[in-house]
Parts: sequence; C-alpha cells; structure tokens
Amino acid sequence: MNDAVRLLALYFPQFHAIPENDEWWGEGFTDWVNVKRACPQFRGHSQPRVPQGGNYYDQSKPETLAWQIDLARRHGVHGFCHYHYWFDGKQLLDTPTNLVMESKGPEFDFPFCLAWANETWSRRWDGRDHHILQQQSHTPDPALWMRHFEYLFRAWSDDRAVKIDGKPMFLVYRAHLIREIGAMFDLWREEALKRGLPGLYLVAMKQYEFPVPDVLKHFDATMQFQPFEALYSPDYEAPGVETRRIFRPLRLLPERMQDMLRAVRYNLFPALTFYDYEMVWKHILKVEREGGIPAFPGAFVDWDNTPRYVKRARIFRGASPERFAYWFRRLVEVTATRPDPERLIFMNAWNEWAEGTYLEPDERHGLRYLEAVRDALEAVNAPQGGRIQGMAAD
Repeated sequence: MNDAVRLLALYFPQFHAIPENDEWWGEGFTDWVNVKRACPQFRGHSQPRVPQGGNYYDQSKPETLAWQIDLARRHGVHGFCHYHYWFDGKQLLDTPTNLVMESKGPEFDFPFCLAWANETWSRRWDGRDHHILQQQSHTPDPALWMRHFEYLFRAWSDDRAVKIDGKPMFLVYRAHLIREIGAMFDLWREEALKRGLPGLYLVAMKQYEFPVPDVLKHFDATMQFQPFEALYSPDYEAPGVETRRIFRPLRLLPERMQDMLRAVRYNLFPALTFYDYEMVWKHILKVEREGGIPAFPGAFVDWDNTPRYVKRARIFRGASPERFAYWFRRLVEVTATRPDPERLIFMNAWNEWAEGTYLEPDERHGLRYLEAVRDALEAVNAPQGGRIQGMAAD
C-alpha cells in the first residue's frame, strides 16, 4: 500500500448470454434487454440510458474487456471488483472473470478482486420474488468449501490480485447468510497459508445494518455499499425515510417471507420511490468503523433502476456529473486523511446500466463522470506522488 487514495469499481458481468438466462428470460438475454426497453415514467425522466455510440458490448469477447480496462486505467480507476456468483459448486456469469484470469497480455494488466454475491436468484425484476431461479443454500460441507477455494485461489494467486499487506482481498455481499462461516474461513485461511499466501483479507459488504453483528469477528474489514448503506443507516433522515422505516421490520422475518411480502407490495401498490442525491452523499462522507475493524468508504454515480422495476423503481433526484464531481472530490479528500489501509474507495459501479449507476460513457453525458473521477484523484493524490494510473496491485 502507499499514501495514494485508490478507487476500485464494482464490475457487473451480466452483459453476455448464458444458457440459464436463455431459459429464464428468453434466448440471448443480457441486461441490455432491460436497458433498451426502459421508458420514461414522468416528464423529463432520462430513460432509456444509451451507451455512447450505441456500444451494447458483449463481455464474452476479450476485446470488450480490454476496452473497459483501458478506459478505466486512463481515468484513474485502480482496478475492478468483479461480482462472483457461486451456488454450492455451480457458477454463473463467470466468463468475464475467467477471460481476465486467462489473459496475461499488457492490455489486461489491471488489478482485480472478487465479491461473492451470495444471494438466491429470484424473479425480482417482475415482482415475483417467490419464484426461485437459482437457490443459494450455503451448504456447510468442507468438500464444497474446498471446491470453492480451488476456484478462488486462481484469482488470489494471480499477480494482479488486489492485496492488503500481501493478502488477496475477497468480499462477501451477505455474510450473515453463510452457515458456519467461521469454519469455512478458517479452512480457506489455512489452505491459503499452505499454498504460500500470507493469508486472506476478507471484507464484509455493508448495505443494511448487519442483522448478525457478531459475524464481523470473522472479517478483516467492512465495505460500505452505497447508496443503500446510507439510506438504511439509523441516523439517515431525508425524503424516503418514511418508506424505509415502514418496511425495515421486514428484515426481521425469514428471507422467504420477506420475498413474499415484497412481491405483494410491489404488485398491488406499484410506485416510484424518490431519494435526494445530495442528502445521501452528505451521509457517505461520514465513514465510521464498525466492529473494531477497518471500514472502506463507498461511492455511487447515480441510481435509477427503471429498466428492471419500471413503476416500482427507485430514483435519485439531483444526480449529475457536476454534483458527482463535487461530492466525489470531497470523499477523496476525506479518504486521504484516513489511516492505511482505509484509503481505498469502492465505486458502485463501473457498469450497472440497469440500475442507472455506471461510470462508462453514455450518449447524454459522455465521459464526464469518468473525467470527474480522474480529476478528483489526481488533484488529491498529486502532492503524494502524482498520477495513480498503472499502480501495482499492492
């Protein structure tokens, strides 16, 4: 590590066809299908979002990944945090990550880590939350844990792996769902040491309050997944808070019952929910440790998931490249004062087009969000050693 503030962008791998999505959503389905068919829900609503030059890319092509890496590197992004989908041995949407790991040329020399999105897949996009597509059971079986480890070790032992104190970083989206998580991590850490790694650096992603705070004892750090860590924080008060408070008790119910109740609400009472961009960013600047371990700040570009949820979408009012530039610069300045290793920011996201949060250029704003990232990082990091493009993974 060094004194520079670094940015990792969450990387979404849903832009290539897989047999499962063909079966569930129709042949050739990718997230571009949802993005293209989005319609404005009110006067002045910016939908659909169109990638610059109509670049509806395919992530199964190495040239797509090389283009993304080049674009990110040139604008100060340190690396990508790939979403990783693992279901007791079955893996989905792994093609982009596998291509990166298999490609050793200079155009792929870009740091990366993995974030295990360990949730059950259901038909949330059409409100049928109770319709399970792919079950996530977290079977507490050492044989399955080792099978998972074998895949992860490919990423962890890669020279481009993002590391803290030499330890490869791995993030978990819903830590409290994993049965016997301590035993699983102990096995992984022991096996990593046997294979020559100095250990693992495990990070719990915080979107809501941790329903089982004790789970943090198994982790080395937390990451604040924005904008929802801010929205669901106990001290957040802003437009939308009433809805948040009414439905917060749902999280005390079993997961299956939560899904069923949300499905009833979404289908019987569809409504857009609006949030204030500025208020959420003000909260984001208040990065606080939890559980006595380091906390990595999160950032977000924008949010409008109309492509997926239509009349049930969540939308942030006030988002623009100018407002993002102002708030992201402030976050970088705050982060620069934090102790090592907490000078690492996670951006939601590089390419979550159907959620409306992406750094990639579109027809409306071009490269302005990426330019804001580059300018903020260069301005703050320059006194500490200049430009950060091309920094090593550790």
